Formats: sequence, C-alpha cells, structure tokens
Amino acid sequence: MSFYLSQVLSVFLLPAVLFGLLWERADARLYKQQFWSFMGAVLAGAFMLRMLPFSQVNILVIAGVYAGVLLLLLVYVLLFRIHSYVLLSGQTLALVLASFLWAKVAKLDMLSATNVINTEFILNISALVIGFLLIMLLQVMTTRLSAGLGKVVSKLLVSALVLIALLPLSGEIILAAMKLQILGLTQGLLSYVSRVTNFYWVYPYCVMALTLVSLVIRFWGQVVPLKQQIAQAQTAIERRKRQARFHHHFSVVRTYALSVLLVFFSLLYWDMVASQPLQRDPGTRIELAADHSVHIPVTEELLDGRIHRYEWVASDGKVVRFFVIDRYPGEQKFGVVFDACMLCGDAGYVQSGEQVICLACGVHIFIPSIGKPGGCNPIPIPEWRQQGGEILISQKMLESGLKYFSDVVEITATDPVNGEQLSNIGAEYTYLFGGKTYFFTTEASYEAFRADPWTYTDHEPL
Repeated sequence: MSFYLSQVLSVFLLPAVLFGLLWERADARLYKQQFWSFMGAVLAGAFMLRMLPFSQVNILVIAGVYAGVLLLLLVYVLLFRIHSYVLLSGQTLALVLASFLWAKVAKLDMLSATNVINTEFILNISALVIGFLLIMLLQVMTTRLSAGLGKVVSKLLVSALVLIALLPLSGEIILAAMKLQILGLTQGLLSYVSRVTNFYWVYPYCVMALTLVSLVIRFWGQVVPLKQQIAQAQTAIERRKRQARFHHHFSVVRTYALSVLLVFFSLLYWDMVASQPLQRDPGTRIELAADHSVHIPVTEELLDGRIHRYEWVASDGKVVRFFVIDRYPGEQKFGVVFDACMLCGDAGYVQSGEQVICLACGVHIFIPSIGKPGGCNPIPIPEWRQQGGEILISQKMLESGLKYFSDVVEITATDPVNGEQLSNIGAEYTYLFGGKTYFFTTEASYEAFRADPWTYTDHEPL
C-alpha cells in the first residue's frame, strides 16, 4: 500500500462523490468533459504549488477560496436547477484548489530518490495512476447510482458532504490566520483547530458512510422492488424486461459497492498497517551461565542473515539489549553488537527485508559493516568469542553496555550492607558506583556504603 495512493484517495474521495451526486442532476453524459476537467484541474493545482511560494498567505487564500466555492455550489444546488457547464466550471475550480492542497502534503518531489527512472519511481507513479482511476470510477458510479435517490435525499447528501469538507478547511484557514496574526491565539480556537485537523484521516470514512446510505436507499428502493416485480410478471416478455431492468440496477449497486470497498480497505490498510512506524521486536531474555557468560547456540536459524535480539538484565534491573546477525548468511561471519547507537541512543534497530534500519534517524545500515564502529552503526561488543558451536559474551562485556541503555525492569535486589532484599523500583536509597546502581533498605546502610563502597563490592580501592 503506497503513501501516494492513500493521499489521492483521502483528498479526492469527497470531491468525487460530491460531484458524482451533482452530475446526476445535470447532464450525466458528459463523461469525457468530466474526465478532462478532473485531470486538467489536478495538474493545474499541482503546477500552481510549484509556481507559488509556499507561505501561510497562499494557504489562507487557497483554503478560503476553496471553502467559498463549496458554499456557493451548495447554495446553487439548493436554490436553482443545475446547468451542466456551470457545474463543470465549479468542479474544475474546486479541483484546482483541492489539488493545490493535495500537492502540499503529497511529497511529489520524493517520487524517486534518484534522477533516473527506477523501480521506486515506477511504483509511485503507478500508485498515483491507480488512485486517480479509482477516483474517476467512483465519481462515474456515484452519478449512475444517484439516479434513483430522489432530489431530497440527494440534497441532504450533498449538504453533508460540503459540511465534512468545510471542517478541515476551516481548520487550515484559522491556523493560517493565527500564524499571520490576523486572529489571536485563544484556547477555544486552538482546541477547534486541533480537533478538525488531527482527525483528518476520519473524513474519508465519513464520506464512505454516506455512500453506504445511498447504496442502501438505491438497493431497497429499486433493486428489491424490481426483484419482486419479476415474480408478478404476467407474460414472458414482461418478465424479461423486468429482469433486464433488475440486472441493470443490481449491476450498478454491485459495482459501486465493490469500488467503495476497494477504497475502504486500501485506506484502512494504510491507516492501520502500512503507515505505522517500524516496531522493535522484544528480545529473548538470556541469563548468565556458571562461567559468568551468556551462551548463544549457533543454529541454522542464527545463520539466516536476520537480526536475532537478546536481553540481559543486570543486577540493578537495567536491561542491556544486544543482537547477533550473520552478515553473510550461512558463512558464520557474525556481527555481535549492542542494540544502540553512539549518535542516536538506545532506540535500537529493526530489519525490514534486507535492510537494517536505525529507529531513531531512519538511516539504512550496510549489513556487512555491522560490528564495526563509526557512524550510525550499532555499538560493537568489544570482546566475544565463538567456541564449541556457541557465541560467548562475558558479564564484563555486557556490563560495559549499561551506560547505553535506560530501560529498567523490576527485580529483587539485595542490600550490599545488611543482605536484606528489596525491589529496585521505588527504592528510597540508591547509589551509583562503578557504573552499577546499588539499592539499600535503610539510610544507615546507604551511608555505610557511601563511606566505604570498596568493602562491599569487588572493586579495588583507588
């Protein structure tokens, strides 16, 4: 699922359904004019963004004019009989303005990371083409479906669609006006702008809910009665005529339903799955063996060229994350590193396909370089060894990584002075010594340790 496809559907779904409803009341046969008006307006709007400097003044003007055009169209629809060429002009103008706002967020200059035609560029262009074809199909099918809705229902749907369109536009207008100091910064206005802009992703689903209403009305108003009339036909000719009308109306409802479902699942997949940030998988909790080292078996699974993540919990509850990756799958040329970066901290790394990615900055890491210091590479574990079909990492090496991590889990700690046990979480008395945190049950233990920590630890006195 492409970002570009989702943006086309999110921005142009509402105009497609809105003008599909309006064209039924004008001349629905002007499909060719509608198509060229639509595509020409999109190109003009995108080109206008390239020509005009990006500024809050332009955003204010474009969003304000767009809102005004929609309101004028609504008044025209409610009060007058729609003329096809007036509607064509209104559609063109509205889509030019919508395309300007779409191009502002669609990142068209990032269709490809290079100056040559590559796979990424072809996929992104294909997503744009598919999105616009689907939008045009939906507008045509809305026009065909709305033929049996009736004027009152059609006007109510148009009014609801214009209201949905005006909510985010009003947020853009107010926000730009506040940035330009035309309006003051008030809590009420900021709250309103936050609500109508932060929930922008909801509006396409509201539009699809309205299309569901029109589908139900058309189905129960025409398709179901026609099916009943077939059984009541007195002659074979009359039955075939009614069957033909039934199949026509049912085909329109079915095609429209499939189009809406395709848009719905495309947007839902983008919102729920594809647009979600990469997540770090939980590591395998690993314990020290009798030799004060962790032992990781070298199995077939470990040779697959993927990240294998582990977690070791120190005596103070701090979690040290590290991972092992066979840099050349199957060759046992391992990178054994902490799941942290000297530049970006302990956000960690994930693997997507054949790429290892830093979660903090998004840099893609060259896998054969993992295990070497420098740049955004994971911090190497200085000393580890492969012995007897296992990778061994000593406690000392793991403790050297304590300073890179901040996550702490609850464990039962021991007061080094009096030997009593307590939870590390919420301990009143703690003391950092030699890179390790110690916990105390009483103030007396804390003071005794602070006065002479070497007596209670393995560290040599200075």
